[in-house]
Amino acid sequence: EEEEGVSSGMAGTGGDGVSLALALALTFSLVAADTSLLKHIDKAPPHGTHLSSPSSAAFGNLPPASVSRFVPETSSSWRGNDALRFSSTYAQGTTVRGFLCSDFVRIGPYGSFSPFCCVTSVSGMFDGSGIAGFAPPSRRDPNSQFPPLPPLFLSLANITGQDTAQHDEPVPQPIFSFLSGPNSAELQLGGYDEASVDGHMRTVDSLSKYAYVVPITSVTLGKTPILTLTAEARASRLPKASAILDSGTTCLCLPDNDMGGAAEGSPWQRFGGAWEGEKLSTLKVVVGGGIEVEIPPSVWVPQMQGVKGCLMRHCPNDHIVLGDWIFQSWLVMFDLGPTAAGGAPRLGFARRRESYKVGQNYQTRERRKGVTKVAMTREKLSKQFDTPQMPGYAGAGANNPAPGGA
Repeated sequence: EEEEGVSSGMAGTGGDGVSLALALALTFSLVAADTSLLKHIDKAPPHGTHLSSPSSAAFGNLPPASVSRFVPETSSSWRGNDALRFSSTYAQGTTVRGFLCSDFVRIGPYGSFSPFCCVTSVSGMFDGSGIAGFAPPSRRDPNSQFPPLPPLFLSLANITGQDTAQHDEPVPQPIFSFLSGPNSAELQLGGYDEASVDGHMRTVDSLSKYAYVVPITSVTLGKTPILTLTAEARASRLPKASAILDSGTTCLCLPDNDMGGAAEGSPWQRFGGAWEGEKLSTLKVVVGGGIEVEIPPSVWVPQMQGVKGCLMRHCPNDHIVLGDWIFQSWLVMFDLGPTAAGGAPRLGFARRRESYKVGQNYQTRERRKGVTKVAMTREKLSKQFDTPQMPGYAGAGANNPAPGGA
């Protein structure tokens, strides 16, 4: 049964307009418009939009950033329509506004002509060039005349099969995997690298077509039960407790209630009262199907000690949110192949090989047995922005951004 308002764990937007971001704290330096290929592409703008000629007055005065900014005036194939406004608020409170654009986008060796959002206003914690969307397809808003913006990965993998441009090079399989470390992270495109894991990949279907949500049967911290299902919940054929996978959440979100009657007590209170006495213990999350995901104390303890507000309790729709801790301990695979036929994504879990160096054993990218690995660097978000409009932006409708929803 689909949940309304569930946000995708990889930069999707839920029915409540709040979305979660892929690697919000990561600089994704390999996402860029490939201007060397743009001059060979002759594509009409998307149906219902028009060309807006970029000018230095509109985009030439943006302040310098730690990484490169996208400058439309350098691209001959950029398409944009200032009338198609968007606004998106992410889990940590950051709000970005802008308008819809499209251009040739490349990640590692793969590229396609993709829609995206040109940001003109930021409020909250934000750094880098932008946020890459790797969510499943979004639910269509019945109150909007426009279809939802397809996430970037759907374009890169050409899941719909509609992209036949001769210069595009889609990801060979509509699968990506993600894993992270204290100082870096890694995106694996087209599958997963078997050399990065120990043992076999265990899979489970997402509970939602529009988000990465897995059934949860128990959570324990050492000998302390954190999530214990009620007898009624255990006897139910349908999952009564679930978790969103979200790499943009630094630590963990546990509801401070009984999760709609599914849990015996508050998981948030149980964890908060136990963790200081369990600093040598492993956090174990049992995913439906008997997949035991173990997070060692070397991962969760330093962040509990060093990150203010690490353990969150205001969780979307009383779902547990499994954040960066799981990606530092396990490789998580996201198979979007079933979404082409209207199905839910398939999610896979494999224990990280202890000797594997995340994003450090190659320069920019590396192909291995049909899988391309792209390295990312982790940077601390330390800047607070409040720019009603980006300096230098003076587009039509700039002072009248649309309300939430892309």
